[in-house]
Amino acid sequence: MLRKFENKMNTKYRNIIISGDIGTGTSTLGKALAEKLGWQFLSTGDFFRGYHIKHNIPLWDKASIPDELDKKIDTKLLEKIKNEREFVIDSHYAGWFSRNIKDIFRILLVCNPKIATERILSREHTHKESPKEIEERRRQLRAKFKKLYSDDNYEDHRFFNLVIDTTRTEIQPTIQKAYEEFLQ
Repeated sequence: MLRKFENKMNTKYRNIIISGDIGTGTSTLGKALAEKLGWQFLSTGDFFRGYHIKHNIPLWDKASIPDELDKKIDTKLLEKIKNEREFVIDSHYAGWFSRNIKDIFRILLVCNPKIATERILSREHTHKESPKEIEERRRQLRAKFKKLYSDDNYEDHRFFNLVIDTTRTEIQPTIQKAYEEFLQ
């Protein structure tokens, strides 16, 4: 408990946002940081994976999620980011949503798409995807953002405090780098 208290005292940030394309390691980093800080972890991907399973929609088919539901979830997420504390949030678009909020620490993970696809294919999940489906999921994530919000690139590096390329970086050094930068 003392460690958690010390971390709160040493940081100027209220929440952490982790964004990145699929397979870059956002969930792994998010869970690890939340555990290290004693904060709550929230993943919009977990919510949407559950929605896909419940409604028997292939994971790549982002277009089948009603736009109103996407907007509702994103609005609730932004309110949480603005009004609550001690969350590590894994979300594709949250870095862009929070770009003008000063006390949010935003991390972007990038990775060679081929390596990211290999990671996804090796996962033990409730679903299996083909490389073609993974690429379609990437395309639809970008198309949905453009349709609902903006022509901006929601992964533009200028929206983030820290950008880490995970192509050749192991998870422990990634966690340590993010943690140390967060505490500065």
